[in-house]
Amino acid sequence: MATPKPSTGTKAARPGRTLGASKPRSLTSVSATAKKPSGKKGVNLLSSLGAMANKTSDAASVVAGKGKIVGGVLAVLAVLVVVAIVVINSGLFTATDIQIQGSEHVTKHDAIQLIDLPEGTSLFNVDPDQITEDLKQNPWVSGVDVQRQFPHTLIITPMERKVIAIAYISSDDLAWAIGDDDTWIAPLSTSVEVDDQGNVITTGQGSDTLTGIDAALALAKHYGAVLLTDVSADVAPVSGQAVSSKAVKAGLDYVRGFSSEFLGQVKDISTPSVEAISANLNNGIEVSLGDSDDIAKKERVVTKLLSQVEGVTYINVRSPGNYTFRNAPTS
Repeated sequence: MATPKPSTGTKAARPGRTLGASKPRSLTSVSATAKKPSGKKGVNLLSSLGAMANKTSDAASVVAGKGKIVGGVLAVLAVLVVVAIVVINSGLFTATDIQIQGSEHVTKHDAIQLIDLPEGTSLFNVDPDQITEDLKQNPWVSGVDVQRQFPHTLIITPMERKVIAIAYISSDDLAWAIGDDDTWIAPLSTSVEVDDQGNVITTGQGSDTLTGIDAALALAKHYGAVLLTDVSADVAPVSGQAVSSKAVKAGLDYVRGFSSEFLGQVKDISTPSVEAISANLNNGIEVSLGDSDDIAKKERVVTKLLSQVEGVTYINVRSPGNYTFRNAPTS
């Protein structure tokens, strides 16, 4: 018996598989806006708020602890301040032993009259600036040294101005002391006692009495200062005020500008005007200086000339680059 052939156009079924029994695939539609699931776990809002509250509480505890420390320190400082105020204003360190040292021109009595210390002043609240201001009413005083020695001693010492020049005003027969700060200090007596070497004696036991310009010269030597002579009659010094005379100020420029070695050779400096300033040396030589420019150069010219030329009697260094001189004729 013959096996029939399949008809054309019809596929033969595979063994073990039934076409009609195959199940359709299940397709799941995916939205274009859908996100892939995140790998992070979900956040618990209540747990987060609790953690934040715990952290805030811990921080508040730390701040509170630090606040207690700061408060304690401030309390201690307040107590110390109160104690210090009580001690300062108590009588434990009251200045009951006030020692005032005198000086050559500021006596202890004069200083006591000038100083005004409030009653009950202690070593802590004493005002040195006020004491200095009080004592500076005396024109000789340039400063004050105030020392505290606990528990009750206060030592006050006036410091005097250094005298660099004595200006002799012949019209008034006055010798005025000038300080190193160009201040008129005070007039000095033009009647002084000296010993055999011409040194000023303040004990009243001198061997001779000098007056006028000779007394002024002795006073200049006494103070280690320079005598300024021929001061114009219109110069009117006032104690404690600055020198304003141009001629006197130019003379002071020479006092400061000359070397100490050269000043040792100067007897006096004549200051009738700025242009006519001259120096009289101890050996009798007159040096015409003029205004106070080129002081060091003028000194060098004079020094060199004196070392090289004998018999010089006059030198003009108003123009140090074109100086002139005269010398005594030699036989």
